[in-house]
Amino acid sequence: MTGLPLISPDVILVVDDEPFVLQVVTAILARAGYEILQAASPSEALDIAEVRRDPIHLFLCDVVLPDLSGPALAERLCLLHPNARCLFMAGLRDHPEIGVAVARGHAFLPKPFVAGELVRKVREVLAAPRQSCHV
Repeated sequence: MTGLPLISPDVILVVDDEPFVLQVVTAILARAGYEILQAASPSEALDIAEVRRDPIHLFLCDVVLPDLSGPALAERLCLLHPNARCLFMAGLRDHPEIGVAVARGHAFLPKPFVAGELVRKVREVLAAPRQSCHV
C-alpha cells in the first residue's frame, strides 16, 4: 500500500423510463468508472435518494418522465442531496421543460448521443464550478 488516499468514484443517479436507454447509459457510465444508481421512474429515484446517506454527485434525468418532469424531479432530489449537479437529457429537443432547465443554467444533452458524448458531458458537468442543482 502506498499510503495514498483512496478516491471513490463519483456517484450518478440515472433516471429514465425507457429500459433500453437506462441500461445503455448505465453501462457506458459504469465502464467510465462511475458508480451508478438507476431508477426507471421518478418515485423510484426519490426512494433511492431518500435512503442513500452517501453523496450523490450528479442527477442524470430524462426531461420527459411519467408523473413528474425531469426538472421537477431534480428539484425534489436536490432537497435530499443539495450538493448534487444536474444534467438533463431528452429526445424531444423542443419540450418546454428543457427551456426552463437550460435558462437556469443546467446542462442538457440531446438524445440520441454516442458514448463519448455522454462521458464528455458528464465529466464537464462534474468538473464545473458547483452551483445549486435546483431548477
